[in-house]
Amino acid sequence: MNDESGTYTVDEALVALGFGNFQVLVLIYAGMGWISEAMEMMLLSFVGPAVQSAWGLSTREESLLTSVVFAGMLIGAYLWGSISDKCGRRKHMSEKEVKGAKTQTDHFAVAGLIFL
Repeated sequence: MNDESGTYTVDEALVALGFGNFQVLVLIYAGMGWISEAMEMMLLSFVGPAVQSAWGLSTREESLLTSVVFAGMLIGAYLWGSISDKCGRRKHMSEKEVKGAKTQTDHFAVAGLIFL
């Protein structure tokens, strides 16, 4: 920890936090989510041509059918995120906690962009 400003570097924060059962569980659950997303992409790549030949679709129509899946994901994520904000997690949070969570999320988003 830097004695002058009272802040941690990334390495110091990771060493201070440690690696325990919680981090293992987070990695397992995140890995399962990642695997399910990869399986969905793979499933779409196999189902698309099969549906195209079974229904006699053109290439354009088959591509549109695949794109509708992603449009549904976009609309569903926005809709259920808004519903959960109104009925769920923000209902019991103070304004300070919500702002702190948003700031932390922004930091993670910036860190993710750095590693791209």
